Amino acid sequence: MTQISRRSLLRMTGAAATALAAPAILPRRAFASDMIEVGALHDSSGSHSIYGKEMDDAMKLAVEEINEAGGVMGRQINLTAFDTGSNMQNYAQFAQRLVTSQEADVVFGGVSSASREIIRPIFNRSNTLYFYDTFYEGGVCDKNAFVMAETPAQMIGPALEKLVKDGGVKTIYTMWADYNYGYICSTWLENFAKQYGAEVIAKEFFPLDVTDFSATITKIQNESPDLVVSGLVGGNHIGFYRQWPAAGMLGQIPLHCTVFGPWEKNLLQPEEIEGLTTSYHYYETIDTPENAAFLDKWHGRFGDDYPEIGTLAVCTYNAVNIWKQAVEQAGSLDRDAVVAAMETGISFDGPGGTMQVDPETHHAIMSTVVAEVQNGKFEIIGKSENVEPLDTSAVCDLIADPNQSTQYQP
Repeated sequence: MTQISRRSLLRMTGAAATALAAPAILPRRAFASDMIEVGALHDSSGSHSIYGKEMDDAMKLAVEEINEAGGVMGRQINLTAFDTGSNMQNYAQFAQRLVTSQEADVVFGGVSSASREIIRPIFNRSNTLYFYDTFYEGGVCDKNAFVMAETPAQMIGPALEKLVKDGGVKTIYTMWADYNYGYICSTWLENFAKQYGAEVIAKEFFPLDVTDFSATITKIQNESPDLVVSGLVGGNHIGFYRQWPAAGMLGQIPLHCTVFGPWEKNLLQPEEIEGLTTSYHYYETIDTPENAAFLDKWHGRFGDDYPEIGTLAVCTYNAVNIWKQAVEQAGSLDRDAVVAAMETGISFDGPGGTMQVDPETHHAIMSTVVAEVQNGKFEIIGKSENVEPLDTSAVCDLIADPNQSTQYQP
């Protein structure tokens, strides 16, 4: 997902940083020596909790299902799940605990890109296999890391192609969060726009604490573009989605959001976001028997009143099951053996469709869908099958050059 600015990082890791949270540990069902140690680091509280809570719950559901079905290679999983509290200092400290006192065999975690880049080197140094399952700006190329979530080529690319071609879009006004995610994704969007015959006529960047977008809305009204694309992030930017209809703009100019899901929709009234489009691997409204069965399991575990979930939960759930298959194919928890198994292109049929490991990039090949908010629901209006992480594959080949641990930028 996103990377916060250095200034925001310093604020969060300063003297006001939150105290360490106690991990949630699933009950042990066997002697400790028989357990497989799995770690999780997600923001179940704090500013990123609207994203991290469903990821944490998806980890628990996946592990419980695996244990109930006999475990991995006949061994039960012991899940140590830390609430990192949207605090970067917690990420570093909890990651160290997972690789030392817990001796985790694998860790799933990170919500923002900032959190990923804090813990990824820790897991590299300890040779602890790491999964990052949040949509993000792309470019991570790391032999020890796997990204089982969307990149710009899998979200922005297919959505923009549909909007430009179906809507006759020629001019696009864009607005972004003021840090790595925004800058990198704005570059990708501009590339895709040119590819499909449209022009980006404006790019604005906003710090996470901005709440007043009246001046920008006035600029948009004056420019009168064919499409507005928002890559704003965080709870404060909910203000934009309220101010847009308040200014009479709803339905006047199409609005597409690269970072908008049920997490934000749950905070808004249906009439405030009618017609808004977005694109991910998964929405609850995907109409398949597999998704219906998954949602039955989810609500059976967490209750019928659980808020609508999105792609973050499903990508996390898929990732745990993909890892399980890799371990069983390798016949070992040895990191190198599991990586080699992952690189055979292991796939998993999840509630959003098939997700397959791309051996060269350690990312996922997946279906993606474009959805439009209609009467408060994400209605699917387009689908692309087997979408590759082309942004990352353009710069990363871990089969040809496995000795990499970096993030490339366009």
